[in-house]
This record gives sequence, C-alpha cells and structure tokens, in this order.
Amino acid sequence: NRHSQQISACSKVGHYSMKPGLGRGSPEIDILEAMMGSAEKLPSTNVTRPYFSTSLQIAPGVEKNRPMMGKLPKKGHWYEDVEYGSYNGNKTQLNPFFYGVKLEHKPKQYTYQSDAVSANTHVGKDFFEHLHQYRVEWEPPKKDGTGGYLKWFLDSQFLFGVNGDTLKLTNTKIPDEPMYLLMNTAVASSWGFPKPCPEGCKCTCYECGNPECTCGLPDGFCENFPASFEIDYIRAYQAKNDPKQNVGCSTVDRPTDRFIKGHKKNYMNTEEGQKEPLLPVRRGGAYCIKDTHCGYPTKGRCLASKCVCEDAFTGPRCLSHFGFDDNPPPPEEIEVSR
Repeated sequence: NRHSQQISACSKVGHYSMKPGLGRGSPEIDILEAMMGSAEKLPSTNVTRPYFSTSLQIAPGVEKNRPMMGKLPKKGHWYEDVEYGSYNGNKTQLNPFFYGVKLEHKPKQYTYQSDAVSANTHVGKDFFEHLHQYRVEWEPPKKDGTGGYLKWFLDSQFLFGVNGDTLKLTNTKIPDEPMYLLMNTAVASSWGFPKPCPEGCKCTCYECGNPECTCGLPDGFCENFPASFEIDYIRAYQAKNDPKQNVGCSTVDRPTDRFIKGHKKNYMNTEEGQKEPLLPVRRGGAYCIKDTHCGYPTKGRCLASKCVCEDAFTGPRCLSHFGFDDNPPPPEEIEVSR
C-alpha cells in the first residue's frame, strides 16, 4: 500500500536524491527483550519465565488469518522455515505472545500491519546478575532483494535464525537499509505484568511506594529498584569490500540527508522550540555534587556543581567518548534538466 509508506517503491519518480522504485521502511531487529517473573506454565510453549525474546519486526505483514496471541499458528498462516537452536539444553521456541501490531492511522489508507518474527529462550536468575555475550549476525540481501539472513547467538550458542526465503510470505526481505543501534531499559505494563488484573485491583496506576498503585505490579517488582543496566562492550564488525554492507545513515543507495532537510518539522519537537532535527551532543554542564558523578578520574570532574569533561569525552556527565563521523554522508548531487 503506497499510501501507508511515505517513501514507497511504487513511486516511479525519485525525489530528494532518492532512487525511483526503492522505498524506505522502519524495520526493527531486537537483540533481546527480557521477560521476568516466576516460572509457570505458559500457553502454547514449553518455555517458562524468565525468558527473553529475539525478534525481527517488519512490514508489510500478514493481513488475513493471523494467528491468535497465545496460540500457535496454523500451517501456511505464518512464517515457516525459520531455524531454532538452544542454550544449554533449553530449546528456543516460536514466540506465541507477540505476532506484531496493526498500526491504525487516519485516513484509513495509511493504516498498515506489521509483523514480529520472534522466538523465546528460557534463562535463569544468573542472567540478571552476571554478564553474558549476546550476538546478532546480519547479512543484508542481494540487490534484487533475495537472500540474506539474521541469526541470534547467546554465549556463542545458536538460538534463532531467519533467512530471506522465509519472508516470501509477505514479499518482504531481510533489512538492507541503515538502522540505529539502541541499548536501553524500558518497562511497560503490557510486558510481564499480571494479566488479567488481580482481583480487587483497578490497575489504573503503577507506582512503587504508593499503596494504591502497587497491586497491579508483579511480585517482587519494587525490590529491583534502584536498578542498573551494565554493558561491558559493544562491538560491530563488517566484511571489507562487501558492497552489501555500508556505514552511515545516508548511504549512496539509501540517501536520506536531503529528505530530512526538506521535512525538518517531522523530526523536531517544535512545541519546545527545537529548530534543527539533530541537536548537538551537550558537552558537560550536568549538575553534580562530586567528581565521580562526572566520570572521574579519567573522563571528567565536578567544578562549581557542573561537570567539566576531559578532551576525549563528552555528554552531560562526560561518560561518552568524544567521537566524530569518519564516514560522513556522500554529497547528494542535484540533476537539473534544461
């Protein structure tokens, strides 16, 4: 549906330096999304909590005869020929608790269905207390959209794999466009919270320390706070001289720089006075009481209640390396017909 995709492959004319017949999507590759909770029997799966999901979220999705949440799909109604592995004897299985979501928009022709090709792997308490190695192998497809794959690993053990042929069900493909790498902690009442709402609880608010708002929280939830998300390292590897693998957010095949400049308001919070889509990284200046709040002794120090960064570090609290884009977007030439 070309109406539900602003930059569609159906367009015969390319604008803003973009190539005709080549659309842009919003795929998502989830390295892991953890589900806490006590071990109990879950429907349609032998995987018990706690577990984590590894997923590819794509569009367009399956429009009709979609599997029901919590139940396994019927043959031919979902993506097949996916690969399942295991971790220390715990087999990875299809995730029956999230098949994607229909994104409603107005007017109706902008509405579209997205799918989540996802698997679950059981993990123990150790995963919430010690470091483990998570890996994703992403091989983009060929120029014609065929081939490619995604594979997930845990401590070098294969968990789950999706290849290009698997996605023929909806004529989509393994992602081949620039994507962000996000590492964050997110908590939602739709993920791991009691369903249905416990008897005598309205589940209209969720707040630790407020007796009226704790009844809808999972057992032991508030005991986790304050919590921290510790990452030892992140490493990205690419094959040299492989034209399918690119670096940067505006590449030769998928230029976006000129499009963003032509649609600035779509990428700004104008209500708060933002005037440029990408704000510069703030270097120091965060409120502090002691040097350790600013990464002391190697990254920065606290002077007059504000963080001051060393030369090689940046960010409000000087916790990030002061880097630069060593692969800037190529210039987007404008062709003028005379």
